[in-house]
Amino acid sequence: MEYKIISGRTEEIRRTMMPWREPGQKVRRGTRVKGKTSLRKILANEREAVKNLARILNCNFRQGDMWITLTYPESSLPGSREDAKKDLEKFLRKCRDAYRKATGKALRYVVAVSDRDGKTGEISRRMHLHIVMDALAYEVITALWPAEDVTYRRLDGRGDYTGIARYMVTNAGPADGKKRWSTSKGLRKPIITEPVPVEEKERIRVPRDVSLKEREEYRDEETGMYSAYVRYVKVRRRE
Repeated sequence: MEYKIISGRTEEIRRTMMPWREPGQKVRRGTRVKGKTSLRKILANEREAVKNLARILNCNFRQGDMWITLTYPESSLPGSREDAKKDLEKFLRKCRDAYRKATGKALRYVVAVSDRDGKTGEISRRMHLHIVMDALAYEVITALWPAEDVTYRRLDGRGDYTGIARYMVTNAGPADGKKRWSTSKGLRKPIITEPVPVEEKERIRVPRDVSLKEREEYRDEETGMYSAYVRYVKVRRRE
């Protein structure tokens, strides 16, 4: 079966084996033993978390929006992730008020608390905060958080922010049953098309006039089952 996931200008096509069932028929699921997650499953969950976050970013943010990192001085590092979350909520509350006052709209954002070193991935005592959000004046942000502890960049027009999603997920550390990020309300969700049967021998067809970002094909050595995946971005035509 093959289906498509559409997130703004970014589209994904997945091809995989799916069990056929009659309408209304329940799917039987295997039991999962707590604490027995394999490394292979952990890595698969990591990749899926990146894709899920990338879809949210691709659906809702565009060129000119902001990717912000808030850090702490050595003298006032938070004692725990919960303390950092409280600081983040205070900051966002003031940003929401400022954005609504300036635009009359609700601020949209995706946030994550990071306790990992950006280079090594190991736990670091220097906790920091990652935010992707609607554009807000830099002067407003630095009035709410010390300027020396704010770094930011404007999103470019590539239309696929998987790189940012991967960075945020990796820096957030293992999920441990909890969400690695949180979002504002009312964000758009990706469109998932109805799966359709296809011939396995045919490769996934990539449309013309797109920028191909990822292609992979996989056949399970034990079962012989074949799966494939592509991700591409529609090229934005000039007016």
